[in-house]
Amino acid sequence: MANYAPSASFPLLSILLLTFYSEKISILAEVQRTWCVAKPAANNRVLRGDIDFSCSHADCSPIQQGGSCFDPNTLMHHTSFAMNAFYQASGRQKFDCDFKSSALIALTDPSSSSCTYPGAEADVDTSNTWCVAKPTANDNILQSNIDFACQKTNCDPIKEGGLCFNPNTLMHHASYAMNSYYQLSGRDAASCDFNNSAMIVTSNPGYGTGCYYASALPLQI
Repeated sequence: MANYAPSASFPLLSILLLTFYSEKISILAEVQRTWCVAKPAANNRVLRGDIDFSCSHADCSPIQQGGSCFDPNTLMHHTSFAMNAFYQASGRQKFDCDFKSSALIALTDPSSSSCTYPGAEADVDTSNTWCVAKPTANDNILQSNIDFACQKTNCDPIKEGGLCFNPNTLMHHASYAMNSYYQLSGRDAASCDFNNSAMIVTSNPGYGTGCYYASALPLQI
């Protein structure tokens, strides 16, 4: 009976395949500082559930009245801070910032001048990105961002009757408009600044409304 002799090329082939996939993975997964925040389109019922869960597993004392991150006193900010506290404490894996698809991993620090969101390095897929408003942005800033972005891009979907009108909140409408401008501008980081009221995230911010935020729009500028 002939003895089986493995091909000399097999180890080389294995090395080449491993190298290929390792390089492919390294392109998609970069080590960056990351944070976890609530999706701008998440409704209040979902946000309350997320904050209750997060605060049962992480320290939420900074967002209690009198705490360093109580202001701005909005559910979007408080929930985002709580989600991030859970995400950071749990090891910053992608599934630690899911919350039944109501959360986003941010590549931009969501902190404001009065409140610091802890952040640390993690492996994150940066193959596609979107732009949304920071959870600490106030209504005046959000409206200003809508006015600016809607002069540059199509905002019909967030007008009454449009596919992305609901939820009818400034946070969602501003984020949709800001993202459209960001995509239209070629996803340049500078186009997702809006006077430090915006942040870049790694998954689609649309949630529960049948509304999906544009990604990689063709350049028209």
